[in-house]
Amino acid sequence: MATTHSFALLLSLVMNVLLAAMLLSQSVPANPVAVPVRTIARTTLPVRSLSAARCPKGLSRPVVAQFKFLKDLGIKKPDFLPDFGGPKKARMAEEFVTSGFPSAERAPTFTVTVNGEAVDGEELENAIASAKTAADFNAQPYDEETLERTITFTLNGKDCNLRMTQEGKVLSANL
Repeated sequence: MATTHSFALLLSLVMNVLLAAMLLSQSVPANPVAVPVRTIARTTLPVRSLSAARCPKGLSRPVVAQFKFLKDLGIKKPDFLPDFGGPKKARMAEEFVTSGFPSAERAPTFTVTVNGEAVDGEELENAIASAKTAADFNAQPYDEETLERTITFTLNGKDCNLRMTQEGKVLSANL
């Protein structure tokens, strides 16, 4: 009887230590974002989880949409995970440049600089026409503060870049 009781106490102690270790390993963001809450039948649920659950039958949500709530809560992607959106943004930038900088994909504050000087009018048209031969598009990681991504590429042997928002709108082009 005494060994059973001792074993139960030991098992309880081990479980409590494991539980405490699990709770301590969870990190809390320095500035957590407030999430609106909706009360349903005496159960409190975050609003985002409700909207994510309502997906039309037969359609699937992209992975980014399913886990965006983590970014909203201030939880950053661990360094050991790859940048999943980089190749897609590089393809979007390549299409943007080779198709002549379509206005639908430009941000309202879109600017183009050539050799460090802002251009417009005829100079802009010449820059757009020459940019169609660009190659080697590579997406850099998102800047955590500005939430912008820089896409680098080569144009006539010269290093150039685009700044792009998370939504895919191009903010600027440096040629």
